[in-house]
Amino acid sequence: MAVGLGVLGLASFAFLSVSGRALGPAELAPLATLWVLVNALGPALFQPLEQEVGRAVAHRATRGEGARPVFLRACAVAAGVVVLVAAVLLLAREPLAGAVFAGQEVLVLALLLGLVGYSAEHLTRGAFAGAGAFGRYGTQLAVDGVLRIGSAAVLALAGVATAGWYGLFLGLAPVLAVLLTAGRLGPATRPGPHHSWGELTSAVGWLVLGAVAGQFVINAAPVAASLLAGADEQGRAGVFISVLVLARVPLFLFAAIQASFLPGMAALAAAGDTAGFRRRLELIVGAVTALGAAGLVVVLAVGPELVRLVYGPAYVTTRADLWPLAAASGLFMVASVLAQTLVSVRGYRASVLGWLAGTVAFLLGLLLPLRLEQRVGLAFLAGSVVAVLVLAVAMRVRLRAPLVAGDPARQEREDVPWT
Repeated sequence: MAVGLGVLGLASFAFLSVSGRALGPAELAPLATLWVLVNALGPALFQPLEQEVGRAVAHRATRGEGARPVFLRACAVAAGVVVLVAAVLLLAREPLAGAVFAGQEVLVLALLLGLVGYSAEHLTRGAFAGAGAFGRYGTQLAVDGVLRIGSAAVLALAGVATAGWYGLFLGLAPVLAVLLTAGRLGPATRPGPHHSWGELTSAVGWLVLGAVAGQFVINAAPVAASLLAGADEQGRAGVFISVLVLARVPLFLFAAIQASFLPGMAALAAAGDTAGFRRRLELIVGAVTALGAAGLVVVLAVGPELVRLVYGPAYVTTRADLWPLAAASGLFMVASVLAQTLVSVRGYRASVLGWLAGTVAFLLGLLLPLRLEQRVGLAFLAGSVVAVLVLAVAMRVRLRAPLVAGDPARQEREDVPWT
């Protein structure tokens, strides 16, 4: 997992670095916005399916049961979402391209390709995570990363200087990664107890709402910068988006923890191991806090110089613009741990509440009368702070009740209240 995520994280980072040098700040802006949207909408729409598949597979495996009914219904839900998204993008392609992608409609197609790939990736990763097959999970991540940076390098060497081609290959990378790595899915393909549509859609519905709000908190900043930038600020917006990607590097390392964390916590909850559940939560919160603090220290020490080294001399920023982004990224990781822990005990509503509170705080932060970079950066920080506070309170309240209430089969079907 660590190797795969390291490859994907470095490759994603290198993709924008290589593209930025080939395209320049202004032309990079729509491509960087596509990068953000793919990495925001993909997890928002389909990571809930990964979470529920992974949780259900791990929960059932603890009881010696297969999870094929869950997995098949999750695939059907993903297919329906893809068809709906494709219809929306087709109808809105011209205004979307004009408002977000600098008039390049090919990037709308790239967005659709990326979302198709992410739907398949999250489904297979849920099966891998629930079965503990993290080697296969990591392999898929690594293949995705290699395809991203490989395509950008080839295009740059060929002298391609328009964002469209880079965007298309960015969208194709996850599709090809699944085709190359999907195979044996373990318990997800074994027969098991019936899983109704109501059980799946109820859980996934809450998870999608929480994921959309959570992805808004982490990814709205670059989109807001792109939308709020005036005609003379497009270059600055491109620099800001590139800087944000750099400040969020610890999130790629955090993904290694996140993927295995939820199934592990679900298994502890299913076994009723309250002491082990608390110990693991404390351990992960401590590790994530240290990771976020390390990222903030690096940004404060050499942030502006690192940005110029990676992207080139045209990308100029300041520590005042960087530190809110690094601090917000660290706090977002803590909030994600708390939200995932609530999901592991089916506390979906509490998780959603935390992310919605963060969303409101972000939007209010955009009202600050500051220059573009500071306004958006501090709004991101406000959203992360509020999300952490609300989720921490919800987690504290939830831990006052037993992890498993009554019959374990009933626990699999019912949501445990958090109040």
